[in-house]
Amino acid sequence: DVQTDISYYKLPEDGIPLPVIMNKDTRVDLSKCDWQLTTVYDVRGSLFNFTLDVAGFQSAKHKSSLDDYSDDAMVKERHYPEVVKLLETITGSSKVIIFHHQVRQARTHYLYHEDASTIEGDPTKEKQNENFPPDASMHGPVRGAHTDLSYDFAPEVLKMYCPDQAEQFLKGRFQVINVWRPIKTIYKDPFAVLDARTMLPEDLAIVALVGPQFTNNTFSVKAPSKERKDGGHKWYYMSQQTPEDVLLFKNFDSKTDGRARAAPHTSFDDNEFKHMDARQSLEIRAFVFHEDDVE
Repeated sequence: DVQTDISYYKLPEDGIPLPVIMNKDTRVDLSKCDWQLTTVYDVRGSLFNFTLDVAGFQSAKHKSSLDDYSDDAMVKERHYPEVVKLLETITGSSKVIIFHHQVRQARTHYLYHEDASTIEGDPTKEKQNENFPPDASMHGPVRGAHTDLSYDFAPEVLKMYCPDQAEQFLKGRFQVINVWRPIKTIYKDPFAVLDARTMLPEDLAIVALVGPQFTNNTFSVKAPSKERKDGGHKWYYMSQQTPEDVLLFKNFDSKTDGRARAAPHTSFDDNEFKHMDARQSLEIRAFVFHEDDVE
């Protein structure tokens, strides 16, 4: 387990979230974040059974046929089918469509970088109507608890990527699930997820990310109220996570029957490994459909 500071969202004084304008010159003033000293628990050896529907995330052992993810076309040709099969097996879904992937291996995310000129990949070059940075963009770890999509915006993203099938897909249950894999064993800037059972609706603030050619509504996570008697948020990570230690987590689930709908996430500092090389990871985003589940 690690004691560290988690970066939470701090609402402006008027209580209205401001949009984040994203370009290569964007900076986030980290002094204006709500930093909270937190214990991030190690899931290795945990007695708890974390699953997508219960906690919003789960781990899986999965070996890829690739070990180099720098070739965008090769990732799509060889790795996408592996991830589709993994998601179908774990979720029992009727169909999986991968709509985006991202490699992270810069020193830190450009939003938080001290010198954006050193970042590989330029977010100003994003393609029209794409709601995420280009495939294989070399961004670094993100500081700040968030989900990639707000609940209301997820169906809009589905319509953008699957315009001809969206109407039919929206009749049944659909999810947005990320598959997160280290490219090398993770020491520096490990990846943490929030147990959805410990999150309250009022902890989420809708924040618009506005780029040169896209807008994406996300959830930023506010720190839990100090008045809570249940211990507040519980964060988890996997120590020294290897390329075969795959983490799956929800960004959206259309089901509203009490199952986890999303697991916010963030990177964090582990002082023991601050001297290590920059983290390298691959993140896959997929639509996961359960077409027979229409209730």
